[in-house]
Amino acid sequence: MKVGEAEHQRDQVQLSAPSMKQPKYSATYTYWSIRLGRTPEWHEYQQEVSSFLSELGFDTRVDEIIEGARGRHDIDVVARLSIVGVDILWLIECKAWRRRIPKERILTLQGIVDDIGADRGLVFSESGFQAGAIRATQNANITLTSLEDFRLNFQDEVSATKAKVLDERIARLMKVYEAVWDLGETERQAAFSRYSGPPGFDSLEGGPHAMTGVTSHLSMMRQSLENARFGRWPVAYFPLDIIDGERFDVTDWEGLLFVAEQSIVICDRIYGHIMTPGASPVDWKTLQPPELTSLLSAVRSQ
Repeated sequence: MKVGEAEHQRDQVQLSAPSMKQPKYSATYTYWSIRLGRTPEWHEYQQEVSSFLSELGFDTRVDEIIEGARGRHDIDVVARLSIVGVDILWLIECKAWRRRIPKERILTLQGIVDDIGADRGLVFSESGFQAGAIRATQNANITLTSLEDFRLNFQDEVSATKAKVLDERIARLMKVYEAVWDLGETERQAAFSRYSGPPGFDSLEGGPHAMTGVTSHLSMMRQSLENARFGRWPVAYFPLDIIDGERFDVTDWEGLLFVAEQSIVICDRIYGHIMTPGASPVDWKTLQPPELTSLLSAVRSQ
């Protein structure tokens, strides 16, 4: 071996020697957890509450911002319902918590309800409510419930709420009929002459007291709604074109609310005809909603 070759070989060993040693080091490993996007539990709870209220006939919106007298409020679920021109507004908070809801949360919602002028506030929670929260709702328009409790018990309450609105609408309608008597003599007589509705009594037909045919019907309708709210089923329904000896028994909220709303529509139309100068006499039955006419015809044919 030549000296030059030996030196080259030694150099190779010297160059490769360091790679033969095991380095001393500690490794750190990072594990990445990849999860697909998922709807948060609280948002699912809001959607479930909103869906059930929609089934009851409410127009609902989730996470709506409403302007109040003192500021803007972000509401979990807003539920609206319109009955014969009367609007109902409910504000709902959905608490998907693991602990009971405290009093402070209830008082906050009460302040928002008052600021916006809503008809009612509801708090949904599956974990319950603290004693102070329950006491805070006494004599208040705030309801504490769970979704299951609402499903079991509030369908009748929603119907009772609708009945209350209808009753208030009937009361106002009766007052406007009574106010016809407060018109001046000429205007009052002209209104009476335009009356197109069922007579109160045969002997009064064509006279000013013939309007009792409408007002007595409205009064009986109010009584039926009150009986239903107290659970006195079946309740009586007397159509405007009632035949002597005829009686209709209504056995559920759906039927009662339908005939009550239709009755208000026709009585409102009769009043509108009375107060329209130059209106020609009409058969009042043409003012009756066709849906009500069809229902009465079907019932009478049975």
